[in-house]
Amino acid sequence: QARASWLRAAAIFLETLVCEGVVVSARPMAAAAWNELKRLRHRDLLRGALLNAFEQDQLECRVIQSAKFRPVLSRWVDVLTATGSRPHAGVACQEVDPQSVPAEVQQAAKDSKDPEVRWLVKRLLSGDRMHRGPAHYPSNYLQKGPQFPFQPWEFNYLKTRTGSIRGTELLTKIELPKVKAPPPVDPRPRDLWAEGCLDDADLADFRKPAK
Repeated sequence: QARASWLRAAAIFLETLVCEGVVVSARPMAAAAWNELKRLRHRDLLRGALLNAFEQDQLECRVIQSAKFRPVLSRWVDVLTATGSRPHAGVACQEVDPQSVPAEVQQAAKDSKDPEVRWLVKRLLSGDRMHRGPAHYPSNYLQKGPQFPFQPWEFNYLKTRTGSIRGTELLTKIELPKVKAPPPVDPRPRDLWAEGCLDDADLADFRKPAK
């Protein structure tokens, strides 16, 4: 009986709120908050797509992740959301072409007072990513002989040869083993909102006994 009276009182309270317009007025606020969350999510996807265009240690990546470039990213997201259909705005941000910078974004970069923001947009428009590629394997390491880090027996041998090593002892060349190329990786950034946030427990096999 007490529970029924409590539920009746809660129903009367909610009905009063609806009549006074409190719940109705809260709906636009909730919709605005949800739209802002989606906008921030699309901005993160766009940032990831731009980061994939450069190598991790390049200056461009530091500028893209800086706070001064955030307004330009937000403007870019607004342009992509306005030109495409809203359900596929996330896909448009994932598959964006870094070289095709919209005119509105270029104008926003020109209005920026920071020279690095204007420089980054010019770098994107140039199409030259300046990738250095994988590091060159030093040819000095392709010689057979005692090299750092030494094995214990090699170190003991080198101590007996102190003062007589001329650097010409490494004359036998070796060949690196052939390694298969790794499978191609999808360059698009992951949409965690669509895939869901996973941790180690989600990928565990609960059919196996715990260690």
